[in-house]
Amino acid sequence: MRLHYAGHGRIEMSCILDDERCIPELLTQLRSLSLDFLSGAHTGAAVDTRSDVLTQQAEMPEEGLGCLDALRTYWQRYADGHSRSTGPRYYGFVTGGVTPAALAGDWLVSVLDQNVATERHSIAAFIEAQVLTFISNLLKLPAGLFQGVLTTGATAANLVGLSSAREWCGEQAGVSIAHEGIAAAPPIAVFGASAHSSIIKSLGVLGIGRKNIVSIRSLPDREAMDIQHLEEALKSSVSTSRIVVASAGTVNSGDFDDLNGIADLCMRYNAWLHVDAAFGAFARCSPRYEHLIEGLERADSITADAHKWLNVPYDCGIALTRHTAFHERSFSADAPYVPMGGELPAFMNRGVEQSRRYRALPLWMTLMAYGKSGYRELVERNCDVVRQIASWIDGCEYYDVLCPVYLNIVMFRCRRVGGRDHDAHSVAVLERINATGALFLTPSTYNGEKVFRLAVCNWMTTRSDVAIVINALHHAVAGY
Repeated sequence: MRLHYAGHGRIEMSCILDDERCIPELLTQLRSLSLDFLSGAHTGAAVDTRSDVLTQQAEMPEEGLGCLDALRTYWQRYADGHSRSTGPRYYGFVTGGVTPAALAGDWLVSVLDQNVATERHSIAAFIEAQVLTFISNLLKLPAGLFQGVLTTGATAANLVGLSSAREWCGEQAGVSIAHEGIAAAPPIAVFGASAHSSIIKSLGVLGIGRKNIVSIRSLPDREAMDIQHLEEALKSSVSTSRIVVASAGTVNSGDFDDLNGIADLCMRYNAWLHVDAAFGAFARCSPRYEHLIEGLERADSITADAHKWLNVPYDCGIALTRHTAFHERSFSADAPYVPMGGELPAFMNRGVEQSRRYRALPLWMTLMAYGKSGYRELVERNCDVVRQIASWIDGCEYYDVLCPVYLNIVMFRCRRVGGRDHDAHSVAVLERINATGALFLTPSTYNGEKVFRLAVCNWMTTRSDVAIVINALHHAVAGY
């Protein structure tokens, strides 16, 4: 540890100050480790199923190791514990990767360390406003109609959208719920069919209540909303404050609600339309698939997830609304020590966080690097891969495809065999699939039975991955 002159004849010792001189070597080592990890994206196991790494418990030292030894210790102990969720065959949940341009942008985010609360003192707020314009343009939304904010993900974006909706509901009764509190709110009815769990979470956080969602039937053999049943529910509702939550890409099958039909009903019955389009929004990048999400521009608020199909690092969501006044009223947090004013929005007044990460930079980099045509190609390539895999599954004697492939998800199950515990067999097969390391899937439940989901939205995934996936799916179940 070096001695540092602190003025007035004082000498101090500081391991933190010492590390400044290590930054060049630190970045060199980080580059080497990063390249080593990235080089295994196509060949490494999608998920390491070993649990021994979890036993490598560390204790915080009294005397610090310094940045170089801390990095070395972490990598030696825990390198094998990371999934290859950035790789081409991680098909669990709905998981994007990180494009090269987004990777560069995210590296710069940590170097620059900007706080995107207001526009003062940094260009970061200007870049976020620019990125939100890029997103509206990419999604073919009317110019200038939607404004918004970048969030930690779709969960936070849903919270933002529903908070704006709650404030609108209060306006119908002549009250600001953000100001007066939930006790002053009128009864709020929320309607949805296949709402994501983050919608239910948001209703709890906002004080509307998880139990106060009116469950709308899905269409037969689908997850899409039955809008005839929705109209019946809206018509019979005693509440005059109504929110309809539509899904543009359900989590199990990737199904889409009829947004134009739902928007018509929302107009007729004076309801706020929130569209959860976490990954489905990007169907609008492609002429092949944009018909699935016609009417998105009629929403009052929209959720999308940049760390899914836009392939930027965790975490980055997108909350858009055409009602900026309700949005900002929900989150305004003016403080005398925070300079306000200017031409750009104070993004701290559009979301939960006041201190905010520079999430816009990876987005700016990747959208500028690849443009509309790049994302059109990505969406179409991913959907082609899913369709090829689904076609094989459909003809396989061991599996059943459960619904059409609407976009980028195939939902399937093990074929039922008389006398066998279907759910137990399905769990065992999924473990065998994931144990191969060739791919990673997550389970779900559909119509009361265990099913598998395979969702593709990674920039690395190509048609060359199809044969690898088919081989793993076949060997996991053949003769078992």
